[in-house]
Amino acid sequence: MIVLLMFALGYAYIAQNDASIADRAMVTAQQEKMAADKLYEDSSKTIADRSKILGFTTDFATIPSSVEAAEASLENAKATFPDMGGVTTFEAAIPEMTKAYQAKVAQIGELQKTIATLTEQVKAERSAKSELEGQKNEIIATLTQEKTDLEDSLKSEITRLETASSEQRSKLESKTDEVVQVRDEVRLSARALEESQKAMSSTKANYTRKLNDITKRSEKPDGEISAVLSAYDMGIINLKASDRLSEGIVFNIVSGQPGADPSKPKGKARVTNVGTKFSEVEIFDVVDPLGQPVVQGDKIYNALYEPKGERNAVFAGNITGSYNKPELLLLFEEIGINVQNELSNTTDFLIVGGPMFVDEEGEPLEEPLQPESLPVYTEAIDKGVTIIPVRDVLQYFRR
Repeated sequence: MIVLLMFALGYAYIAQNDASIADRAMVTAQQEKMAADKLYEDSSKTIADRSKILGFTTDFATIPSSVEAAEASLENAKATFPDMGGVTTFEAAIPEMTKAYQAKVAQIGELQKTIATLTEQVKAERSAKSELEGQKNEIIATLTQEKTDLEDSLKSEITRLETASSEQRSKLESKTDEVVQVRDEVRLSARALEESQKAMSSTKANYTRKLNDITKRSEKPDGEISAVLSAYDMGIINLKASDRLSEGIVFNIVSGQPGADPSKPKGKARVTNVGTKFSEVEIFDVVDPLGQPVVQGDKIYNALYEPKGERNAVFAGNITGSYNKPELLLLFEEIGINVQNELSNTTDFLIVGGPMFVDEEGEPLEEPLQPESLPVYTEAIDKGVTIIPVRDVLQYFRR
């Protein structure tokens, strides 16, 4: 029992000593934990403060900045500011980004100045445009008023003309039996003209007509005015189908008084209908209808018209205008002018057209060839052939 008691006392002492050691170890561990907690808290606050400034986390109190997010942001910044080159840290990147930003700010400032200048220009242009719009509206208003006035004037003139036309129709309805007879003769002359043209196309003769003969002929009238219907600008001449007369032939009208100058016509007469006894003409281009009207007995002249015989002509140059060359050939045939292929001693006229643009083979010429440069033109002058421009020929015929 004593031994057991001694053993129990010894074990109790050892156990108490171990407990004391354990208590001291626990106190030391607690102190170390408190120091570690303080260090962790200080480190966490520092990291949180940096994370808050850098902004790479959403919870600054507990979660530190993401390194991957920081690296991605740095790469994005370098892509946004290409001039940063090989920068690897935000500390080095900030000055470069600041410099680039300031450059952009300066550029934006210049652009804003440019925008301000352009804005002023736009304002000025808008003001000018507004002024022009006002002027345009004034002009439109003036023209609109002028148009209205003109329309009113035209309406009045139309009314006047309709009244005059009604009066003319009344006069036409009251024409005498003589005018009715003339109309019948005109209708008959149209049929006679067709027969006459067929007969003339089958007959041709070659007579020599020199310049002197033409000069003498030009002094002798081809016919005279037999009657004048002044109200209708119509007249009757003493030429007929058997005189080789065709519709469209134009005569100069000269006074029938003795000594009248054939070169000073009073007006012109165009054949409108050819009859078997007389023909109807349209009277136009009267020089002085009040002072010197066309009257019965006035003489008519046409330098190309020949009622009986035939004359010869040669074409030179480019024949164009109201009649082309084939049409003129047919027309000359109807009035007794024979068209020759080349100049001869029997040629009366050289009909001269415009410049030639192709040669005889139809090839284009480098420069237009004037008819005056052709050998036939010089030959016509040497032989005394009358030279007539085609424009003068066409004045004696009207479509």
